[in-house]
Amino acid sequence: MTERVLIVEDEGEFAALIELWVRQSGRETAVAASGPEAMRLLWELRPDLVTLDVALPGLDGWTICQRIREVSDVPIVIVSARGSESDRVRGLEIGADDYIVKPFSFRELMARLDAALRRSRVSQQRTSGQLRFRELAIDPEAHRAWLAGHELSLTPTEFRILTRLAEQPGHLVRHEQLLRAAWGAEYRSELQLLRTAIHGLRAKLIRALPGADYISAEYGLGYRLTPSLSPT
Repeated sequence: MTERVLIVEDEGEFAALIELWVRQSGRETAVAASGPEAMRLLWELRPDLVTLDVALPGLDGWTICQRIREVSDVPIVIVSARGSESDRVRGLEIGADDYIVKPFSFRELMARLDAALRRSRVSQQRTSGQLRFRELAIDPEAHRAWLAGHELSLTPTEFRILTRLAEQPGHLVRHEQLLRAAWGAEYRSELQLLRTAIHGLRAKLIRALPGADYISAEYGLGYRLTPSLSPT
């Protein structure tokens, strides 16, 4: 089945360029120029990936991202001229899978989209059994996780990182291994992406079980899943 990409962008010429590159990769496209139109097409077309601008009429990209995450795990790549660290962090914390800042190379954009779609396909095919570690339980097939009986509301990226750590509890998982698991082989040195995702994941685990910090950092090396009961 041909994959479909929903391009949410109100600058017509720029949207047309993204559409051209996506179609050249053999995928179908649909374009939304506003927030309400994006939500309508999301329901009608069920796209395999969404590229999302932040500055949009009707509903801004932040709101659209949050609303999509309430109902779908579809990969979201934010494409925005807003490139501050706080904007990137915000995008990843509310559920975006990746964040690319304008201007950029369209080859880079396509590499990011290819990686996001590949991660999504692998996630859908995974059928291994549940992973358990202390009070933590993960069901990779159902894409659900629980801590001390409380279901965790994780972004797709956070879920991939937690699953990778839980596959080797107590063992160091290096930065490059987590980057590969969360974003793909093309991501070898995007440590800020990883730190941002780990920060959000740790906060959610601590909220679910106050006083517990299940992720410890080995500075300069990576992270490990630990039974620690005191935040570090």
